[in-house]
Amino acid sequence: MTAFDTQEKAMTTTSSGLTEERLRLDAPADALTRLFHIFGSPIAHVRAPVVWSTLMKRYGINALMLPADVDSAHFDAALAGTKAIANVDGVIFTMPHKVAAMRHADTLTERAERIRSINLLRRCADGGWEGDNVDGAGFVAGLQADGVRLEGAHVYMHGCGGVGRSIGWSVGLEKIASLTIFDIDTERARELADAIASVSDARIEAGTPDMRGIDLAINATPVGLHAHDPLPFALDELAPHAVVADVIMEPRMTALLKAAQAHGLKVHHGRNMMNYAMPISASFFGLPASFDWNGKSLQG
Repeated sequence: MTAFDTQEKAMTTTSSGLTEERLRLDAPADALTRLFHIFGSPIAHVRAPVVWSTLMKRYGINALMLPADVDSAHFDAALAGTKAIANVDGVIFTMPHKVAAMRHADTLTERAERIRSINLLRRCADGGWEGDNVDGAGFVAGLQADGVRLEGAHVYMHGCGGVGRSIGWSVGLEKIASLTIFDIDTERARELADAIASVSDARIEAGTPDMRGIDLAINATPVGLHAHDPLPFALDELAPHAVVADVIMEPRMTALLKAAQAHGLKVHHGRNMMNYAMPISASFFGLPASFDWNGKSLQG
């Protein structure tokens, strides 16, 4: 049981006066509001505070998702302080904190143990903190919803940091034909490829593939967040049927996706990963499974 489950039960026995006043004034919070944070740097492009807080209000959950713009130098102190706040029930991590956040988890899910990075941290009923990583699961679910076929596909993934590791593991355990992983840290790419290869039926390797044979090319780096960023990889040799996917959520159409579209290729937006990871995240945090996470008004 999560701390959120426990607190929700306790709050039902608390005087309704605060709730009545909050609803009457249409206030976003009262003294009983539970808090969730998303830690990242930069944070201005992140949609989670709007989407999560909107859904919590829509479904009558007295909770908010708040942004925390924290750089790496201040990350440990900021997260330790946040965990000490009694009405904080969970934290989401985006770039560049998914690996560093591991050291703040008392326990890990089996998935997080394998990936070795986390993007979720929840307060448990016993006061401990458990970490999970659902980026890859959300990414695969988003591909499937978008009609992108993974079975028998040859996949290229550019970058294997926190989000890349999660995607690599999730894609590598699908019924793909091959996965080639590139990273500027060649040893990191090799280590991830070898780990996935030990349990995958597909051909998993590190390096740069012949792009002419790639069915799905994924940018799993922050390259593209800024207008002046170069393309993370070339598109010229991709076959006409290839799909180009990005993990960046804002801008929705990154330079990579615009270039791919100009080449006549199908593109897969980064927002899909967040949208389809949200119900998995909600379950982890103890929030209701009935949330309409993928309503069109929220995907945008």
